[in-house]
Amino acid sequence: MTPTIEIVDGEAGWHESETLDRICYPPEVMATVVWRDVVWAHASKRIFVRLDGTTACHVGIYFRQAKDGRRDVYVAGIGGVMTLPSAQRLGCASCAMQSAAQLMQRLGCDFGLLFCEGHNIAFYERLAWQRFEGAVFCEQPEGRVQFDLMHTMVLPVASAPRANVIDLCGLPW
Repeated sequence: MTPTIEIVDGEAGWHESETLDRICYPPEVMATVVWRDVVWAHASKRIFVRLDGTTACHVGIYFRQAKDGRRDVYVAGIGGVMTLPSAQRLGCASCAMQSAAQLMQRLGCDFGLLFCEGHNIAFYERLAWQRFEGAVFCEQPEGRVQFDLMHTMVLPVASAPRANVIDLCGLPW
């Protein structure tokens, strides 16, 4: 099976990503995740990996002006990474993440930023993502909050902070 990749606008790919989300995160799984009540941003772009015409994997990309300390930065957020259970360990997510990194570079992003659960850290580290040890702030309905429900990782494109304070200047992804 050879994977094919398609990059689409965020809204145009919403229905397809939502369908995959329902398979990967059924209600009994959603009831157990720490991030179930977070209000998330909508993706600017979506990367789909297909195997034999079936959507096997999704990665959402969120482009935004943010703050690294006091410095304005152009960040590419990664979120909504999910792979069909039957397609896991076939390289689909790696392929999608490599496409995302290439897109970040083409668009002149300073760095990529993602949030992940502990069991996914090694996967992202294999793709050159680094742990971020500082604090991340974002918006939620109750106002500006520190986002510390999951681990934060950064991908150097032009540069990337390893510690400090990052303000997403909006909803998390």
